[in-house]
Amino acid sequence: MQVHSYPDPGTWAALLQRPAAAEAPQVAARVRAIFARVQAEGDAALLALASELDSAALSSLLVAPAEFSAAAAAVPTELQAAIRQAKANIEAFHAAQREPELRVETMPGVSCARRAVPVQRVGLYVPGGSAPLFSTLLMLGVPARLAGCTEIVVCTPPQPDGSVSPVILYVAQLLGISTVVKAGGAQAVAAMALGSAAVPAVDKIFGPGNRYVTAAKQLAAAEHGVAIDMPAGPSEVLVIADGHANPVFVAADLLSQAEHGPDSQVVLLSSRAEVIVRVQAEVERQLATLPRRDVAAQALANSRAVLLPDDQAMLAFSNQYAPEHLILATENADTLANQVTNAGSVFLGHLTPEAVGDYASGTNHTLPTSGYARQYSGVSLDSFVKKITFQRLSAEGLQALGPVVETMAEAEGLAAHARAVSLRLAALATNASTEAAPVATNPYAGLIRPNVERMQPYSSARDEFEGMAPVMLDANENSLGSVGPDEFNRYPDPHQRAIKADLARLKGVKPDNIFLGNGSDEAIDLLVRLTCTPGQDAIVVCPPTYGMYEVAANLNDVRVERLPLTPDFQLPESAFDTLARSTAKMVFLCSPNNPTGNLLHQDALERILRTFPGLVIVDEAYADFAAAPSWTTLLAEFPRLVVLQTFSKAWGLAGLRLGVAYAAPELIAYLNKIKPPYNISAATQQHALAALAAAPRLEAMQAELLKERAYLAEELPRLSMVEHVFPSDANFLLVRFTSDATAIYDQLRARGIVVRNRTTQPGCANCLRLTVGTASENARLLQALAEIEAGQPATMPVH
Repeated sequence: MQVHSYPDPGTWAALLQRPAAAEAPQVAARVRAIFARVQAEGDAALLALASELDSAALSSLLVAPAEFSAAAAAVPTELQAAIRQAKANIEAFHAAQREPELRVETMPGVSCARRAVPVQRVGLYVPGGSAPLFSTLLMLGVPARLAGCTEIVVCTPPQPDGSVSPVILYVAQLLGISTVVKAGGAQAVAAMALGSAAVPAVDKIFGPGNRYVTAAKQLAAAEHGVAIDMPAGPSEVLVIADGHANPVFVAADLLSQAEHGPDSQVVLLSSRAEVIVRVQAEVERQLATLPRRDVAAQALANSRAVLLPDDQAMLAFSNQYAPEHLILATENADTLANQVTNAGSVFLGHLTPEAVGDYASGTNHTLPTSGYARQYSGVSLDSFVKKITFQRLSAEGLQALGPVVETMAEAEGLAAHARAVSLRLAALATNASTEAAPVATNPYAGLIRPNVERMQPYSSARDEFEGMAPVMLDANENSLGSVGPDEFNRYPDPHQRAIKADLARLKGVKPDNIFLGNGSDEAIDLLVRLTCTPGQDAIVVCPPTYGMYEVAANLNDVRVERLPLTPDFQLPESAFDTLARSTAKMVFLCSPNNPTGNLLHQDALERILRTFPGLVIVDEAYADFAAAPSWTTLLAEFPRLVVLQTFSKAWGLAGLRLGVAYAAPELIAYLNKIKPPYNISAATQQHALAALAAAPRLEAMQAELLKERAYLAEELPRLSMVEHVFPSDANFLLVRFTSDATAIYDQLRARGIVVRNRTTQPGCANCLRLTVGTASENARLLQALAEIEAGQPATMPVH
């Protein structure tokens, strides 16, 4: 490393230069030639360039299914577990970046909104030459998936034998990405920008690379109309080290970037000369043992150590350099961090190596280099979406805002602009407006889809004739009977009147407050279909939570707005204002929540019921295990409240598939209007009536399950591998482990015990969800965990 002591600020410009800057014109010319060749020859150029530049003989540009199939077997189990944990952390951090739709009334009657819409086709460049960077695919693929990008193309350089790193393919499979192109360098960027027979053209290109990749991305953006994430070229790090910094750590951090490539650059700043001397000595010592020492040594030749007088001078130098990675290896790292204005990502303190950001802390490692941190941010969820604005004016809004627009348009000499307003104002003045005022007294105004309001429901034979007669020839049933031991040849009651009567008495509601569905999932799907126009409307979910809400939205082409819970799994204070402004048709609130097991605070739910303009769905699937009153007691007070319950949990009838929705009679009538005519089978109705008749048995089963829940909650923390057992109001426990929960999950499976791995859910890293079993099952679970903790091998084979 070159050492510079107390350089005058006037000479800093030379010290801020990157090693690749001098070759930029030659690189640009070479990249332009490659683009021209790919544009003219397509796939043939890509195959030829793979041979010329990567020494790879390819028969096909696309990774074949057989190559994907073989990939996982070639990746060690320990590495797979590490990748899954990194993926979970990256998902958690990026999922939290979701923003609900912004909606503001700028003046009475003038409503403005901004909505995030995914970039449809994205290309991800994953370096894969001398060091296949599978971590880059995680960093780019995870937010692309979270954003909802519909087409994802991955380009990565082939190996000389024509293969692609199996770890890259394993990660692609993990992310559900099937289009992987064997192309690297500038030609890969050209292929994604221009398209070819094998490579789909994309709308935006992401990913780091060498100087040729960076120049290719800039050319794609400047001349071919393809957006890019940022200029992300040769890697770099700047370390500010004080007298407390450990030279061993600092040297390792410098080398971790130097080993990326010969055109990487590392910079050390210190106000202590002895720190620079010790770090340099340690760099030489560690360099000798590095497998990539030749590469790192070339990078170090273009790297610098600069002695500066104090913190302010070091920060000034750093902010001018604008490093990709900035490490503050100082005692006052937090204070210095407040003064950082230009950096891709900042690492605070002595125990935060840059490598954690490269792999698994959760932040993104695709960052601006070469000083572009002065203008660009690193990749985030926002990188994969576009923000579209919307506006709507009522008659009141146009009358108030119209004259302002007329005045401004006339001042600019744009008469057609003014006329577009004036004509509408004139129409309003003569009562010609077609915009009708909403009916304020209807709690469902604007919530029910117009086509549902207009539709005529199907009228079944059992709607037109109730009961039985000596001769029933109205429903095209088989009058001879049924094949099998039981008689089910007649259609069931489409309105399940007998069940609703018994259930109403048990729950203290009226029969017309009840909808019965094929599990709660049917009610969830029907609620989405009742209110949300596909491709237009949205629902709100509060992750981590039950996944079926989002599945129903995706099935119906309905946008999902996410409002993450706090670390203690409660609604954040910001939720109320966000929901009050939201145009979403409904919010799903699971309480007790799945997978966390806790009740949401009652005052928070009631505040939402009073302020959110859409339907509020409170899912009480586990309410029978909680010491709290059901929200069904407030149906009369809140007409937009829907309470979901089920016979699957406390009643022990999961195989029966019978779910319940409680709501105002008007809302239940809408659900009955759009449901299939005979959605609950005769067998299910018979068994449900028998269960309701045996309702006293429910209390005994509840008591036994609660006893076993308390036993598990007491015993699990005795294991040192258990970090935390979350409080539960359900028939399960969410448990956070100190080590890799996925590995524990696999070892439990090997012992014949299946639990639910929830470690990928937001806020649930290293968590398993354990259903409360029988006394013997719970004892077996605890014994298995103790064996895993002790390192004992499983004796039961996996089937």
